[in-house]
Amino acid sequence: MGLKTSKDRVAVPESLLIGFELNRNLYFYIILFITVIAILGNLLVIRTILTRKYKYLQKTCIISLAISDIMTVALFAMNNLSLLITKPMIWIYGEYLCHFIPVCQVWSNLTSSIALLVIALDRYHNVIHVLSAKWKPCLWKCFGGASFLWVICGGLSYPVATFYIYIPILMDDKETAMCTAASVTKSTIFLYYICMNSLFFLPIVLMFFWFYYKIALLIWKHRKPPTDEHLSQQEITDTSFATKQFESHTFNVKTGGKKRNEQMEKKIRSFKIVVALIIAFIGCRAPYWIHMLYQQVNTVDKNLLWNFRFSAISLYLLNCVLNPLLYTYLNVTISICRKISSFLTQICCCWFFGSEFEEFETGEHIVEGIVGVDNRDELKNDKSPNKKIKIHYVHVPFSKY
Repeated sequence: MGLKTSKDRVAVPESLLIGFELNRNLYFYIILFITVIAILGNLLVIRTILTRKYKYLQKTCIISLAISDIMTVALFAMNNLSLLITKPMIWIYGEYLCHFIPVCQVWSNLTSSIALLVIALDRYHNVIHVLSAKWKPCLWKCFGGASFLWVICGGLSYPVATFYIYIPILMDDKETAMCTAASVTKSTIFLYYICMNSLFFLPIVLMFFWFYYKIALLIWKHRKPPTDEHLSQQEITDTSFATKQFESHTFNVKTGGKKRNEQMEKKIRSFKIVVALIIAFIGCRAPYWIHMLYQQVNTVDKNLLWNFRFSAISLYLLNCVLNPLLYTYLNVTISICRKISSFLTQICCCWFFGSEFEEFETGEHIVEGIVGVDNRDELKNDKSPNKKIKIHYVHVPFSKY
């Protein structure tokens, strides 16, 4: 199929080219800000990945994802910022880009989705099949596989080039142009996106969710480390324990409990990371995929549809900002989130004393409040080997509820 272009210049008044009324400045600066951050972040990702000692498969997937994200934000910014700058819906990039930009938008969407899926598959294999042979394809296999997938995605996205028509027009005696879909191609566009969403994007979303769901399920099942039976069976039942035994028991309980808590916190943190990856992928990309189908419906308010369009595009571009943070600079992201959480906690808990929280975390209120020690000061000066401590239990009322 050839590319469609109208050679006859048509006179069109400016009032007919104003297709929507909304807060243009808001969407303009949101998309511009996200675009700049995404391009800088993904360029930094490529530089970082090339210097790190990662597996070839991991390097290939992350670099492919970064290139796709750069292509995505650059092309979406070109297409949408021009619509927000001027009210008339005119095309300023020429005839070739009228067909090239829509194709590359779909192309980058496909390649980035596949890159994220392969990363999820690699992590699934490393976690679920941890005892099996490591999956480490060589450099040329990774590069060849990535190139093959890029070519396949390019072929799947090429039909979009035939959906749009370049129309030269005269607007108030000024030569300009439009890039729009003809009425005869709208049904074809709708059928194309139905097929792509049902045969390509839906399976990718389901597989992506399945891989991370299995990882999250495994982490959640093993979030609690095995307890030390020796420590759990030791209880203070006699008032004639020696001081050294009591202090040793207390120390072991504290250190053992601290290690178990650290392990459990790491696993819960890993579980939260997996959930964040799922939400970032599906939550940011699904609205744009839905919009590509929804925009073919002519029974809705145009301003509402354009607001939905720019909101969905902003979310989709936001995913290009989150990808470097979640897949390359995860430790930095966690550190920043902890600092923000700590800052918010200090603000929310400013009416409480820090010593109360520290005493609760160390467990001192349990040893000294629940189990009373009568002669602790006397034992410090007593150096005899048969010294004993006197313990009494403090009555702690419990609510019947």
